[in-house]
Amino acid sequence: MSTYISPKANNFPGLDRGFNQRFKLDDNLSERQGEGVYLVTDAQDIIQTLNNIQKYSPKSGEIKVIAGGHCYENFTFQSAADTDSGARTRFVIDLSNMRGIHEEKINNIDYVVIEPGASNWLIQQTLHSLYGAAVPGGSCYSVCAGGHVAGGGYGLLSRLHGLTVDYLAGVEMVIPDTQNGGFKRRTFTPDADADRLDWACRGGGSGHFGIITKYYFEKTRVPKAPERALFIALPVPWKQFAGSGGSGAAGFGAFMQAYYDACNALPGQAFALGKFSCMTAETDVMSIVMQVVYGASTRHDAALGGKTIEALASKDAALNVIQSFASRLNKWIAAPETSAWRKQALSLPGHPVSAAISLDTVYDLPWIDMTQLLSGSGENQNGKYKSCNMVANFTASEAAAMYAFLTNTQNGNPAPASADLSQTLIQVDSYGLQINNMDDATRAHTAIAARNCALKLQYQTYWKTLEGTTPEQAKRSEQDIVSWFNAGYNAIYRQGTNNASGFPVWGDRYQGCYFNYPDKQLGVNPDYKPDPGEQYGDFTQIYFGDAVAEKLKAIKAEIDPNNVFAFAQSFLNSKG
Repeated sequence: MSTYISPKANNFPGLDRGFNQRFKLDDNLSERQGEGVYLVTDAQDIIQTLNNIQKYSPKSGEIKVIAGGHCYENFTFQSAADTDSGARTRFVIDLSNMRGIHEEKINNIDYVVIEPGASNWLIQQTLHSLYGAAVPGGSCYSVCAGGHVAGGGYGLLSRLHGLTVDYLAGVEMVIPDTQNGGFKRRTFTPDADADRLDWACRGGGSGHFGIITKYYFEKTRVPKAPERALFIALPVPWKQFAGSGGSGAAGFGAFMQAYYDACNALPGQAFALGKFSCMTAETDVMSIVMQVVYGASTRHDAALGGKTIEALASKDAALNVIQSFASRLNKWIAAPETSAWRKQALSLPGHPVSAAISLDTVYDLPWIDMTQLLSGSGENQNGKYKSCNMVANFTASEAAAMYAFLTNTQNGNPAPASADLSQTLIQVDSYGLQINNMDDATRAHTAIAARNCALKLQYQTYWKTLEGTTPEQAKRSEQDIVSWFNAGYNAIYRQGTNNASGFPVWGDRYQGCYFNYPDKQLGVNPDYKPDPGEQYGDFTQIYFGDAVAEKLKAIKAEIDPNNVFAFAQSFLNSKG
């Protein structure tokens, strides 16, 4: 049976919120009404808990689910102030203790089974030690499988092996029992429901249809773990652009266009993350973080899907990748390990890859040790995030808008005093290659429609609520920061779309946004409050594209017609 944590319990603080300190449960939840957090251990435990909660007559959206707590919006920890009606989260099903990783044999096929509370680090450590394998998932160590996998799952091995969902055979779920009432366990059966729930959980996101209790990966199809990895953080000084005599927006635009080309030229074993942070002083330094894996096991076999990529076998070959990448950007960065910033300490901001490292210094470690080095999640503080799946190269006007945002010179949109520019960045990740080969609209093995992208952008800003700040002051500060951040993003995409939209609309230049980087400015379901500023409207379309969104909506109507599982950006059955 589940463990109930009441609002009066000493361990309720901390369980009433996730990683993002902006969002927490209301303080006046009622123990008498069974409101609070329920720690569960398996599918049967979840069914019993959900059935017990029914005696409190929960309404749609009052039951929420958490695995690792890294959701960027308040999809679990929704207070009454976040809806027009005053509805709120009353019951949290907490999966964080379901962190097992084991094997099951079904129809003579061996599967590695991962439970939703298993963290990225636990998954990689376990697969590496037991099987010499690795899934191409994310870097933040404490992000858990529950939401990460179902939304797609990408990381520093994705250009070599694709997305996590490209290897997902299927799931076990607890779903509504529409025939008999209550809830039931929907088991995983190979090849069954291939066009329904298993497909929907390969990129459609979690929380829409039920509660995922197990992820199944066919053991022989999980890629091999690399033997070793090189890492370097290349310095990009701001003074060459914004300093006296700097090249300004035009120079920054040329750099961003060259960065796009350099990322596209990388082999599958390499992954680059441009951490382009706001300038607070001319002496500030941005960075490009780069990992290159090498060894005999860095080959991708087309039998796993996609195309064959031959191994990058030696350290010298990996060093040549770094040198070649840097040479394409030699107007803006020094040759590796030769700059004035060599060995200078730097705290890498943002997600993923948040760590304290030495600039312009090549690290050479076993891959699993490098994964540990780069697996930080940063501080638990307030955060706001936005995204873009990018197809074509930056235009000059688009890059100029980015430059204006990063230098706080946007017309009519100055950063509020409460914003922390030192923790505001546009992270530009290399993407594509094998990701774009593993699936497409014709095969439609996954619910990831964005399979023609070269880069993935993640806009991030963080701030703290200091001691002595009143709730009213904290809310005003949050509104100011989010409004500024949203407006800055919209200005960039108005330039990128020739004023057609303030968002990365699907087309030749962009393929929308990433569901695992949710953003309430894209729109919300009825009764929920969106972000301040311009609204996109149909969030399902910009996340998934038209065809996939319609298919996911149909699955929702079939599996959860009464919208038991609902949140601000969940699929809704309009007749529920």
